[in-house]
Amino acid sequence: MRRMTGLLSLALLAPLSGFAWLGCQAIAGIEDRTFDPSGGETGGGEPEPPPVSEQCASYCADVMANCTGEFQVYSTLQTCYGVCALLPLGDPLEPADNTVACRARQAQLAGATGEVSVHCPAAGPGGGGECGSNCESYCALRAAACTLEVATEEACVAMCAGLKDVETFDVIENHEGDTLQCRLVHVSSATVDPDEHCPHASLMPVDPCADPEGTAPSCDDYCRVVMTSCSGDLAVYESREQCLAVCAALPPGGTEDQSENTVGCRKYHAYSAMLAPTPHCPHAGPGGDGHCGAQEPGSDTTGNCVSYCTLFEAACKEALAEVFDGWGAACQGECSAMTGAADNSGYSVASAEGGDAVACRLLHVSRAFENPDECTALLDGSACP
Repeated sequence: MRRMTGLLSLALLAPLSGFAWLGCQAIAGIEDRTFDPSGGETGGGEPEPPPVSEQCASYCADVMANCTGEFQVYSTLQTCYGVCALLPLGDPLEPADNTVACRARQAQLAGATGEVSVHCPAAGPGGGGECGSNCESYCALRAAACTLEVATEEACVAMCAGLKDVETFDVIENHEGDTLQCRLVHVSSATVDPDEHCPHASLMPVDPCADPEGTAPSCDDYCRVVMTSCSGDLAVYESREQCLAVCAALPPGGTEDQSENTVGCRKYHAYSAMLAPTPHCPHAGPGGDGHCGAQEPGSDTTGNCVSYCTLFEAACKEALAEVFDGWGAACQGECSAMTGAADNSGYSVASAEGGDAVACRLLHVSRAFENPDECTALLDGSACP
């Protein structure tokens, strides 16, 4: 049986305090109910909420009837009403942009043409790029149903670009997983049950909108997040290609990592940087800044140096061939005595140019994956005099 999240419109919840609606943990078994514009009772003798607008009632009837199965975009009729109440109604004669009118038109087309895979994602809460962008809709619904985690909707949209957009939309399939679509499912449900669903709709991955523990993060996902949340003077990579190359040389770890010298830990801090970029961007960078790879007890070697030497070996194997014996220990020992070897060095591309410091070496070894000449410059000391 497809899972359902039983929900009522947030605006209508107060006068219905006697209801015992179910949350995420009880997705199956919710009684189907029908909309009664007279405000009467259907299904189990419980009172229905007061009438919704005629435009919302028409839209929700169409989208629930025409977008079903793997193309279902709302868990319940009440969820559709909740989302519709927070969207601009728009003009049914010119159905465009992030409006109910545009979604209603797409829902009608889904039924008329049978092309549900084309029209249902656009008819849903995100708009699918046809009726506003998924990020614009997510942030607008988040602001109205919950609270924004960042200063403005514009900032939310900018950070939302770092979320994984799987393009298709299915309210059941996308009920879990670290995707934008999962957040759309739960922010939709938050319009009728904010206490239950607002936490799930966070920019940060929060279960069920998070990958299971032990999942190895992909470099594509990590680089999308870190390139979005750490930019300008806080950028830790010069390009996506550079990020992907560095990522491939680091241990992947798991999505639950928060302090290990892994991609998983860096992805965690890259997500944290969406909300607090200044402290977290250095932790999400190539060295880990002592937060992804802490100094081991009784050792002079720091996480930054372990990362640097690991990356040097991966990028510069040919240059190291003649001096490789014992090189690893010597690299870490030499690195540990340099400026910026310790935790909280504040690494960024902008601050790493020049100087005999670990930050400079991390920048040049990141470049070495695409430019082997950087390896020679690192070995002879000319890269960071």
